[in-house]
Amino acid sequence: MTPITFLSLGPGDPELLTLKAVKTLKEADIVMVPATRSTEGTLRSRATEIIGEWCDNNRLRVFELPMLKDRQAVSLVYDAIYNDCAKCYHEDQRVVVAVEGDVSIYASIHYVMDRLQSQGIPTVQSAGIPSFIAAAAEAGLSLVSQQQRLTILPGDADIETLRQLLDSNHVVVVMKLSQCQEVVKSLLQQEAHITCHYFENVGMSNAFHTTNFEEIIARQMPYFSICILSASPIQNK
Repeated sequence: MTPITFLSLGPGDPELLTLKAVKTLKEADIVMVPATRSTEGTLRSRATEIIGEWCDNNRLRVFELPMLKDRQAVSLVYDAIYNDCAKCYHEDQRVVVAVEGDVSIYASIHYVMDRLQSQGIPTVQSAGIPSFIAAAAEAGLSLVSQQQRLTILPGDADIETLRQLLDSNHVVVVMKLSQCQEVVKSLLQQEAHITCHYFENVGMSNAFHTTNFEEIIARQMPYFSICILSASPIQNK
């Protein structure tokens, strides 16, 4: 039987899917895709929009993923995904679980992968382009150079950790930025020498990028936002 593939979709631009990802989507019997509900109640799946050209709707299984800190609610969704994956696997179907971004970077879907493996169901990961790599390319940046170090933080970054990293020659990527936006805004207000590249919806038609502190501080940062921080100007390529 075919292992279940956890497929990285990249930052959002369908053209940034790998050739392997497209081949995998075309061959899949079932493709599981995440969707989130807006505050207005509208259900949207960015993953479906990314893969639409290579995967018809009758092969899609959409699961609503609550964007909550209540991990119990999220765990119930992942339990359902696990059950669907296991059932389809034992029916000898080729199953793909679509993951926005890269499956190896802060992807909580690993809960499903680990549980499948614990039950003897084989899985594989298919690599993709992380959003911060696409963001740096979009802005024409050399993300790190010479002796600089790259650190990636989730949305629980605190101001002292950011200061320490920046003062020790680290370039810092903050992902899930909406969860710690006040920390980053406070840092920018206190440290005028820092360079901050702020991005929203990387790889999408409504992508946004700025280095203007006033714009960044005034902005309400959405879930799909990241920033790249440095204590010195980040070089253009």
